[in-house]
Amino acid sequence: MKLGKVGIIVAARTASTRLPGKALLPFGGTPMILFLLERLRPLCDAHLVFATTELESDDRLAAIVRDCGVPVFRGSANDLVARYYAAAARFGFDTIGRVTGDCPFVNAQMVEHCLAQAVDFDDFDLATTKGSFPVGLDIELYPASVMAQLNQQNDLTESHREHLTLYIYDNRSSMRVHSLYPPADWPVARQSFTVDTRADYDAAVALAGRFPNSDTPLKDLIERAAT
Repeated sequence: MKLGKVGIIVAARTASTRLPGKALLPFGGTPMILFLLERLRPLCDAHLVFATTELESDDRLAAIVRDCGVPVFRGSANDLVARYYAAAARFGFDTIGRVTGDCPFVNAQMVEHCLAQAVDFDDFDLATTKGSFPVGLDIELYPASVMAQLNQQNDLTESHREHLTLYIYDNRSSMRVHSLYPPADWPVARQSFTVDTRADYDAAVALAGRFPNSDTPLKDLIERAAT
């Protein structure tokens, strides 16, 4: 399948229930959101964009990302479908890669590995790492036209709009969902790499501190996390 212009849209906001302001917490010598964006910056086959809300509480977050040179889109606080649809339309993306700000270890190499798999699919509404990659090393790929269609539907619940791809998972029988798989040489990982709670954050900071820079390959990171 031809992916056209690919946009990797990273989403985060300050108002996190379990760990407020986590995107701006120090992580490897920089705010966590910048740590993630630096790992994604080497992308060759996609454009990197940051998407946050229009809320005043996210003004500082947007400014910090904009100052590091990554384009920023601001949209709905709770309607992720609308925010992602509008961001894709603004930048003219044909295919979207969704990365969330609470997955700081995702990197460009992993994203491009997944894009290479997606090219080989005949067609898809969603290609996802969920269930095959370690938790927290997540990306979801979908054609921009899919989100445009969802945004126009009247039968999406509030939860479907808040959780970007939930409608697709809830309607697998009528949607074309494909799995993405990690490189064959990756070790098996039982750890989660998501930063959702203070304990998650402390563990992730400790792991990041065991490496000299932010571009550590994921294979090395997974191996070190298991020791």
